[in-house]
Amino acid sequence: MIDFPYEKKNTLSDSLMQLFAILQVLRSEDGCPWDREQDTKSVATNLLDEAYEYIDATIDNDQEGQKEEIGDVMLNAMMLLEIHNETDDSFIIDSLNGVCEKLIRRHPHVFSHVEVKDSSEVLDLWNAIKVQVEGKKDTHDDFFSRVPSSLPPLEMANEIQKKIRKVGFDWPVIDGVIDKVHEELEEVKQAIETPSTEDLEMELGDLLFSVVNLSRYLGYNPSVALYRSNQKMKRRFNALYQMAAEREVPLHKDNIEAMDLLWQEIKKKENE
Repeated sequence: MIDFPYEKKNTLSDSLMQLFAILQVLRSEDGCPWDREQDTKSVATNLLDEAYEYIDATIDNDQEGQKEEIGDVMLNAMMLLEIHNETDDSFIIDSLNGVCEKLIRRHPHVFSHVEVKDSSEVLDLWNAIKVQVEGKKDTHDDFFSRVPSSLPPLEMANEIQKKIRKVGFDWPVIDGVIDKVHEELEEVKQAIETPSTEDLEMELGDLLFSVVNLSRYLGYNPSVALYRSNQKMKRRFNALYQMAAEREVPLHKDNIEAMDLLWQEIKKKENE
C-alpha cells in the first residue's frame, strides 16, 4: 500500500502536478500492474476515446460531464508524458518548450508586427510558416507525405481533401459538391446492376469520399458528424427496443411494418 492522501488544489499548476504525481505512483514498481502494462499506443487510443466522450458531454451541454471527461483527456495526455519520461527525463520539458516556441513562431500577428485581416489569412500565414520557416514540405514525389498513414479511412479522406484545398483545387460553389454526391450515387446504382463486386466496392468508396467532401466543404468534421449519427441511431433503436418489448412486438423481419410504425412514433416524439 502506498500512502498518498488526496489534496484539493487551488491552482492549475498544483492540480496538474498532483495528477502527474499520481500517475508516476501508478506506473511505479509498487503501483498498479495494469497501468504499468500500458504503452504509448494503448494510451493514445484511450485518449481518442475520452476525447469523443468529451464531445458527447459538449453536445449534451453537460457541464459536469465536460469536467469529468476533460479530466480523463488530461489523464491520458499526462500518462503519455510519464511513459516517455521514464526513458528520457528531458522529453517532457523539450516537448512543452517546443510547442510554446512553435505557438509564438506561428502567431507573428500576435507576438510580432505582422497584420492579418481575418482567420483565413491566419491559416495562410500558419501554413506558410510551416513550409517556409520550419521546412515542413511534402516529398518531391508525394504531395500527401505529411498526411499520417495511421489515420482511419474517414479521417484520411478529410485530411486529403483539406490538403488539396490549400492549393486552391476545390469547388468554387457548393452546388458542384452536391452534384458530385448525386453523380457518385448514380454510379453506385449502375454498379449494383453489374456482376463485378470490386467495381461496386470502389463506387461505394467514391460515394463516401464525396460525402466526406461535402461535410468538409460545409465546415464540419465528418468523423464527429458520423459519431453523432451513430449516437442518434443507438438512442432511437434502444427506444424502439424497449417499446417493442412493452407492446409485445417481436424484433424480426416479418414485423418490419410494425417496427417501422414504432420508429416513426419515436422520431415524432423526439421532434415535439
